[in-house]
Amino acid sequence: MILVVGLSPAWQRTLVFEELVPVKVNRATHVNETASGKGVNVARVASTLGADVRLLTVAGGARGRLLCAKLEEQRFGTRIVPVKAETRICQTLLGGGGATELVEESGTLTSVEVRNVRRAFGAEARKARLVVLTGTVPEGCGDDFYARLVAESRRLGVPVLIDAQNAQLVNALKRGPFLVKINRDELAAATRVNCERKSAMSRALRKLVEEGPRHAVITDGAKSVYASEKPGRTMTMWKPPRVKAKNPIGSGDAMMAGIAVGLERGESVTEAVRLGIACGAANAMTAEPGVVRLADMQRLCSTHPKRVRIV
Repeated sequence: MILVVGLSPAWQRTLVFEELVPVKVNRATHVNETASGKGVNVARVASTLGADVRLLTVAGGARGRLLCAKLEEQRFGTRIVPVKAETRICQTLLGGGGATELVEESGTLTSVEVRNVRRAFGAEARKARLVVLTGTVPEGCGDDFYARLVAESRRLGVPVLIDAQNAQLVNALKRGPFLVKINRDELAAATRVNCERKSAMSRALRKLVEEGPRHAVITDGAKSVYASEKPGRTMTMWKPPRVKAKNPIGSGDAMMAGIAVGLERGESVTEAVRLGIACGAANAMTAEPGVVRLADMQRLCSTHPKRVRIV
């Protein structure tokens, strides 16, 4: 079982416009509402790929009830810790040739709620073969929250994949997660290396893996994906497939789902990254975040991505 931990879920509204003009009245041609957030997206895509998935998250207020009801319709299990803070709402505006995100931050958790989450994690991690920690952590959890979960997972012998940033990422790295997946800007912030050039990217990536993770995967939008192991081993650059994108939001989450599923199946990191890249591209082909069509993913995975360089 893959345990996905995402404590910043969202009630997602996606509005589609024929055109989107700032400081004007813009009338949507289509509106879709669903459960989202990085953890939800990862769990949904992994479930679509046929994996046994369980999501640990939080929910509160009226939007929390909407979230819970929608999650009940999904094909994966959930463990939802009730909290006082209202579940956030996020909106994506599609139009004008791109996607605009309006993101609300998650509410603060109380010390009791944090303990409840930790207790739930301990129970669920014992049944997991792989743990995915993804997304921002609400205020009240502490900057070492993910680090504690990584340490607990390692004590149980369960490998951890993490997608985080800032203090949560830096502190978690020291506990030795199995794999870290972040983007170029997050790599630069974590290593304090300007990653504009490929040579600097290589230096930053090697510096990152020196901090503790066995593997690192770095995304750069639709341009490229870099993967590296411990110092002294190769760094691989991948070229993702070019697709007609409808909505790129959630593609990083879909990629993480693909990597997790590949690893849980016993595939090599190389093959898991290949699957992840195909899932990320397939997500961009749909209007909803965290959604892939199996036919798209299978086609992309059979022909792409291309491993174009070893640096």
